[in-house]
Amino acid sequence: MKSKNSFPIFIAYLVFIALGMATGLLNIAWTYMQPTFGVSLDSLGTLLGAATVGGLIATFLSGAVIGRFTIGRVLVGGMLFSGIGMLGYAFAPVWIALLLVAFLASLGKGMMDAGLNTFASANYGASEMNWLHACWGIGLTVAPAIVTFFVLDRQSGWQTGYLLMGIVLLLLGAVILFTLPRWQLRKRKSDADQDLDTAVTIGDTLRRPTVLVGLVFFFVYGGIEIGVGQLSNTLFVEARGIPQEISSAWVSAYWGSYTVGRIFMGLLAIRLGDKALMNISFALSVAGATCLFANLHEILSLIGILGIGFGIAAIFPVLILQTRDRVGSAHTANAIGFQIGFTVTGGALLSGVASVMAERVGSESISLFIFLCTLLAAILYQAMIRQQARALPMPAA
Repeated sequence: MKSKNSFPIFIAYLVFIALGMATGLLNIAWTYMQPTFGVSLDSLGTLLGAATVGGLIATFLSGAVIGRFTIGRVLVGGMLFSGIGMLGYAFAPVWIALLLVAFLASLGKGMMDAGLNTFASANYGASEMNWLHACWGIGLTVAPAIVTFFVLDRQSGWQTGYLLMGIVLLLLGAVILFTLPRWQLRKRKSDADQDLDTAVTIGDTLRRPTVLVGLVFFFVYGGIEIGVGQLSNTLFVEARGIPQEISSAWVSAYWGSYTVGRIFMGLLAIRLGDKALMNISFALSVAGATCLFANLHEILSLIGILGIGFGIAAIFPVLILQTRDRVGSAHTANAIGFQIGFTVTGGALLSGVASVMAERVGSESISLFIFLCTLLAAILYQAMIRQQARALPMPAA
């Protein structure tokens, strides 16, 4: 039975909304940041690279850090780094300083992402985990309006949005600090002799077959989630001749179905349970990818990306939730950090591979890439279930 302590998960929801907003500010702010620092348009890649490195370091090392400092202290540290990083965006005087604060902010975001996922997986159920990740999508959705408000309506500059988010993150960090005893990982009866805040070594975790299969899955999953969002516009406009305004609306609808799907799936999890929810999710995502690949009609293309978005919505949060059952309590913190890191890496690398394919053999190959990745993810999920059944006894009810 999961904990019903509502205060920490409520704060976690607010933190994920804030982190989603902090991440989404750049989508609009970059247009105004570029002349501020006198850099070219393609310098965005350098900025995102600095941020990605910070996030990957934090997620890959999160298990060891939690083991060293405990989950509560890691959450406070993550909020401190991310809050100071956001303030750094607002006050960075030169380009190199902006790169440094981008690294710091993403280090903090990575710590919070891995830390809150570890905390929620130990203390709550599939509904709360889905809603937690839906909050990230809400933050991403709201962020562009915040930048637009300050830049156009208030004429106060893009820095104001980052200043506001830095203050919000530091305040939420203070709330966690002053309620630190409530931020602990719940133990099961089978964990009686283990300290869940104390992680085993990274090498020990990586030697477990269940972990390795899971990392391959999350790598492929990242390619689906990010690939559909980044490459669908190229598929629709260049390969299928769909007008840009329609294509843009469809891509927005994909992210909308993804966010709404997490809210809805959280409600559905209460009635159906994790296993049935995952079966529905994979069926929807594969069906959606099939519609997209078949290209029988424009409307089927729209139905396809909506099916993928709605189908994959619950997959990441639920499988993060189930990590302890797959790998064992002692390896949970390490494994969750690795899974988040591999999702980010897969999203970047596989999307890059699909882009190269599109350049060489045509943009229609994007639909084949999405279909194959979605099918592979469903196969890997079944392999994870079988590996878990062989490696671990059934968890106690």
